[in-house]
Amino acid sequence: MKKFTFLIPVFNDWDSLNILLERIDQEISSFEDIFDVVILNDGSTVKNSIKNKNFKKIHLIKVLNLKKNLGSQRALAIGLKHLSDTGKETNIILMDADGEDDPNILKKIIDYSKKFPNKIITVNRTKRNENLFFRFMYEIHYLFTLLITGKKVRFGNYSLINSNKLKKLLSKGDLWGAYPAAILNNYTDIEPLFHERKKRNIGKTKMNLIKLLFHSLRIISVFNKRVYFASIIYIFFFILIYFIYSNILFLLLIFLIIFFNIIIFKISINNKKEYLDNYIKFVENVDTVH
Repeated sequence: MKKFTFLIPVFNDWDSLNILLERIDQEISSFEDIFDVVILNDGSTVKNSIKNKNFKKIHLIKVLNLKKNLGSQRALAIGLKHLSDTGKETNIILMDADGEDDPNILKKIIDYSKKFPNKIITVNRTKRNENLFFRFMYEIHYLFTLLITGKKVRFGNYSLINSNKLKKLLSKGDLWGAYPAAILNNYTDIEPLFHERKKRNIGKTKMNLIKLLFHSLRIISVFNKRVYFASIIYIFFFILIYFIYSNILFLLLIFLIIFFNIIIFKISINNKKEYLDNYIKFVENVDTVH
């Protein structure tokens, strides 16, 4: 019998969360393992409400109420640090609250974790359900990240990691930037699953192009050393091409690369381990609701 803990950030989306919890409880019904849930209330302005207090398989639900909205990535970082500090071994399943992370594959994730106990299980997206333009821009974000970092970031929060692996992940500030980037920057023992991203349980997606841009920059900032190295190579290449063709376009490209690196540097200096070490200052209180 193993212990599993769902780690779910939420900002005002309590109706979707309640649907998700019901579905999780159904999907894990065939397992004899112990299942807890830690909800990260990311500074919601709507009063939290867990409607069902009588789940069949979910053993315990705790809510970490954060003092202010930090965004899902930093809320997850706080949640992982909190679980690490408890000192109890558990398999942590990270999910979004809106239902886009499909609970139907939880059985497969749990089975994979037992088959590959020393690996991190990630759910890599095969299909998205946003409009065509947003999907196109997401592919641009993916390709640009690959070009500048050499890393394929095809998964989001939906994943499973054993708490025994958290020491390395929490040893620096990568998590404060972006969870998937932190995983790829620190581990190679990853076992991917492939599954489409579903539609929200209720309402429309909160992701837009502005949020996608900032999310992309935070992911890239975690790989800042790779970015600086790749940028030097690109700059030398464009300088060489400029001397051959004397085209001002290549000087403009060099300027854009330098400007981009300044942005990444400014973002990366905020990825501080001390925020994780002192995570408790971001927590208002902890409620037990089930």
